[in-house]
Amino acid sequence: MGKWFSMYFELYYKKEREFNTLKLNYKTIKMSNKFKIYLIAFLSAFSISANAQEINTSYIDSVFNSNYKLHKFSGMVLVAQMGKIVFNKSYGLANYELNQSFNDDSRFQIASLSKQFTAYAILYLQQQGKLSIDDYVAKYLPRFPFKNITIRHLLTHTSGLPNSEKSMWKDYDTKSINGNVQMLDMLETNKYPLQWEPGQKWEYSDIGYCTLGTLIEVVSGERYDMFMKKHLFYPAKMENTTAELYTDIRKIDPSNLSIGYEYDAIKNKYLPADLLPKNSFVQYLGGFYGDGSVVSTADDLLKWDQELYNNKIITKESVEQSMTPSRLNDGKLIEEWGGNYGIGWGLFSHPELGKMMVHGGYQPGFLSKFMRFTDQKITVIILSNTSDDAFWTYTNIADGLLINDNKKK
Repeated sequence: MGKWFSMYFELYYKKEREFNTLKLNYKTIKMSNKFKIYLIAFLSAFSISANAQEINTSYIDSVFNSNYKLHKFSGMVLVAQMGKIVFNKSYGLANYELNQSFNDDSRFQIASLSKQFTAYAILYLQQQGKLSIDDYVAKYLPRFPFKNITIRHLLTHTSGLPNSEKSMWKDYDTKSINGNVQMLDMLETNKYPLQWEPGQKWEYSDIGYCTLGTLIEVVSGERYDMFMKKHLFYPAKMENTTAELYTDIRKIDPSNLSIGYEYDAIKNKYLPADLLPKNSFVQYLGGFYGDGSVVSTADDLLKWDQELYNNKIITKESVEQSMTPSRLNDGKLIEEWGGNYGIGWGLFSHPELGKMMVHGGYQPGFLSKFMRFTDQKITVIILSNTSDDAFWTYTNIADGLLINDNKKK
């Protein structure tokens, strides 16, 4: 503490030459307004630092290293505390065919982590007075057949839209690339009715967020990818993040792009996931955006995490709205995944870490998880370029994140 305290006093002396006598008793110190600001800032920073518990980096490394050795993980893990990176490590390769390692600019398809960006884009448009999330979707998309679905219903997965995988997938043309346009055309036929009254139940809906992607374009007058770059990514200095109009990896700029794999235990090698016959749908369903088409890096996602604290782009009110548990028509909180759901985030309460915002993402070859512990200002970003179902189990590392006295005994 002494080193940092002396730095603040030296700064004061440079700025305030007239300050000649310094005593430790606060009441007897003649302080200029500038010095008070410096001292308050220092004491606040020190107080936060003193209260922060140490991150258990050995535990984190052991979890991911052991799963890497079992071929269940390949990718990057970043953990930050108070915005400062305390753990940043890669496991495996970004491209196994070319023997390319990961680096800070390695880009991953983050799949459904993209939903938070679509959600915040909608909230950004609301900040600009261009829409209200309680507006009906049909106000902006007149051909949208479900006139009683609001933007909020789409954001909170309570719209009752058809389960696309169970009802619509079989009707797509497998010889073409299908996406938002084809989906909305199919909904307009009224062949796929609502499952229930909007707001009555919760069911995770990809096509709801694809609809939001198209709505952003109509309201803003800008293409989805360009809107996201101009209004969200560029201002947040997320230089390696793009919102694509495709999820088909073949159509994405290959620069620093990690390849997605599945490990074949029989052949004892990683195979490109999009080329496996069982995953052929990633090609004919490769034209969707809004639900899972963002490509990003661990470093850029940390920049976004900090933006949600700093509120230079997304206001504090909008962030709080995204963190507020949503309710159904009967007033009951949405209860899914063992917690609640806000807007673009699953919301939980951890007994040791406090408030917890989580979302994951899956696409053949890629898995991702973004955890924000807002009471502790801890951020965990996990990006994998191999898909294994065990990911959802071993990434539940919240219970071991901190080193405390009880764990040391």
